[in-house]
Amino acid sequence: MPPVKIITDSTAEISPELAASLGINVLPLTIQLGNKTYREGIDLTSKEFFTKLARSPVTPVLNAPSVALFEQTLDELMKETDEIVAILNSSKLSRTYHNAQRAASPLLGRAKIRIIDSQLLTTGLGMVVSSAARAALDGADVEQVVRLARGLIPRTYIAAFADTLDYLERSGRIRKAQAILGTMLNIKPLLILEEGEIVVLEKVRTRAKAVEKLVEFIIEFTHIEKMDVLHSTTPEDVALLIEQVNLQLPNLDMKVEMYGPSLGAFLGPGALGVVVYEGM
Repeated sequence: MPPVKIITDSTAEISPELAASLGINVLPLTIQLGNKTYREGIDLTSKEFFTKLARSPVTPVLNAPSVALFEQTLDELMKETDEIVAILNSSKLSRTYHNAQRAASPLLGRAKIRIIDSQLLTTGLGMVVSSAARAALDGADVEQVVRLARGLIPRTYIAAFADTLDYLERSGRIRKAQAILGTMLNIKPLLILEEGEIVVLEKVRTRAKAVEKLVEFIIEFTHIEKMDVLHSTTPEDVALLIEQVNLQLPNLDMKVEMYGPSLGAFLGPGALGVVVYEGM
């Protein structure tokens, strides 16, 4: 029996090399900057995005993969298998999940297609997807893959602070008045992804204090399997965070990555985030 085929989207931050080795089909979101549109991870790298963002006076617009692209991908995969699992970014942050459902609905009688709203983003989603893909390659059937993914999702936590409230306001996450006041007071919002939605947990006035709050968030966990540190243009914040975490959790497995355009559209440049994978 052919292995279960896995679909995800570009917000998962899965490299082309890893996607190829695990057989993951990654559908790109598009980023519109001014009058130009780029496919995330194909036409635009993270570094290129932040360079363009610094020069652009307009807000980046994030668009989900189209229904047509999902239909095309499903049709191609159904030539190889009748078991497909799509694990996608939070339905509260883009229409990716909704577009996948629309594409899959007419095909449900012809194949076992499962569409999962991960309620996640960035490398948190990527970890769930890569784990599901490895299970599929090891022979797990569609329901086993779904159970694995659903078991990993509630053990994955994402927190970040943004350097400014402007991008959250422009993307509709907070009110304009909040953003104006926050800019006047130089507020750095501490954010968490809660049930798939970006929520302001706390507000601080300095980057050093924001790093301190992220460390407090991390050390609240009784057992951490591993952790990602996400940044765009602030390696000094990364060094400070790692130094402080190492004092509390000296053996923690930490990986540093630059976050991508999709998360950057919400947070802007200068943000710092962590993805915590809680062990069993």
